[in-house]
This record gives sequence, structure tokens and C-alpha cells, in this order.
Amino acid sequence: PQRTRTLAEFKSGHVTALVATNVAARGIHVDNLDLVVNVDPPSDHKDYLHRGGRTARAGESGSVVTLVLPNQRRDMTRLMADAGIVPQTSEVRSGEAELRRITGAQAPSGIPVTITAPVVSRRSGRNGRRFR
Repeated sequence: PQRTRTLAEFKSGHVTALVATNVAARGIHVDNLDLVVNVDPPSDHKDYLHRGGRTARAGESGSVVTLVLPNQRRDMTRLMADAGIVPQTSEVRSGEAELRRITGAQAPSGIPVTITAPVVSRRSGRNGRRFR
């Protein structure tokens, strides 16, 4: 239920970023998704293509940005070759303008975001009273 609710909030635009593990990312379909950012690169080229495929639904296109640490470069070079991808690469550091340009990152507004979850009623076992 939480996954369904979170996806609905993301699809509606109420939530503007979705962070997912490999397991949570399986089966996600969101129309008009134009950017996937891999913060922790997958170890398998099929997983990489699956994640990136979130941007290419129904003939659409998008960008996939994969943040790679220096010690991950060799593995990512091999993964890209296995996936048949010739990536554009940039060496960037945290906070640099180029990183913001590539990922679409924005400075935090400082305004707290409150996401309200629906109230769920549960019945107790014996007397049928509802709890909130």
C-alpha cells in the first residue's frame, strides 16, 4: 500500500523526486519521466538498462545520469560496453555548477515539504472498535 500511495503522489506531481532501491524500482511505470539518476550504480548491465528504461516509455526519450566514484570507473566502463552504450562523461565534484546542470539539481528552498498520508482505520479483533 505504501508503494502504491508513494507512486501515486509521484505521478501526480505532489512528490517531485522518487528514490528507489533495485527492488522498489522493479515494475515502476511513470509517464513523462525524463530523468533517472543512479546514485549507486548497478553492477549488472541489464539492471542499468532496466533503470534507464523508465525514461523511454511509449517512444519517449530521456536522460540517465550515473554518479560514479573513482574506484567504480573500471566496472562502469565494462558495464557500459556490455550494455552497448557509449556514455558522455564529465568529471565533477559535489556542489559544482556542472553537476547541477547534468542532474537538474536545485538549491533547497528551505520550505519544509509535508506529505500527508491518508488516515487508515483498523478494526480490533473482538469488539469491532475502530482505531485511528
